[in-house]
Amino acid sequence: MQLKIKLTDQIRINNSNKDFILFDYDNNNKLAAYQLTNNLDYRKRYKAFRVLSCIKKELSNKTINI
Repeated sequence: MQLKIKLTDQIRINNSNKDFILFDYDNNNKLAAYQLTNNLDYRKRYKAFRVLSCIKKELSNKTINI
């Protein structure tokens, strides 16, 4: 499955110095909410999480593969 990301979110994620992204997505495979963090304590509040360095490689396609 691929999640679609808005350009503003893509820029914010790409410029981040954090290690992880915690995120929720809606039924249309769009990024609904996310948190950039170095701490995984909040991961139970979100549907998924990924290492941000892997996500940054995928951002040129404006999608995240999960």
